[in-house]
Amino acid sequence: MTLGERIKNLRKNLNITAKDFATILQIPLRTIGSYERDEAQPSPKFFNALIDIYHININWLLTGQGNIFLSEKTESDITFVSLLKERFNLSDDEINGLLDILDSDASKEMVLKFISIKNGDKEALDTLIYNLQGIKAIYS
Repeated sequence: MTLGERIKNLRKNLNITAKDFATILQIPLRTIGSYERDEAQPSPKFFNALIDIYHININWLLTGQGNIFLSEKTESDITFVSLLKERFNLSDDEINGLLDILDSDASKEMVLKFISIKNGDKEALDTLIYNLQGIKAIYS
């Protein structure tokens, strides 16, 4: 299978039209067609967009080897989740809820602030208290 055929296969696998694919990736429709027909080589920007937006396995795209999509959970993620589940006796729904909460930049910053506070950073504590007061005001 050629690179163009894999791009077309990917698009079909995503169940998306060439027009919508072009719109999402912010490239002209004719460019998608030229990639799929192997008339042009995709740019690095195209590859990066596929990875960022669709979590494509670039190795599959270039060689046909491996899975189409990158695994969303790495081995260390699975180990971490298993430890949390055991230590706190959490159900699968509770684990999924926790992972949804942690899967944001704001939550990551909050966790990092807790770590800084544990290490004695008073400024991080003040910032955390300020942020929590803001959240309380929003939900009160």
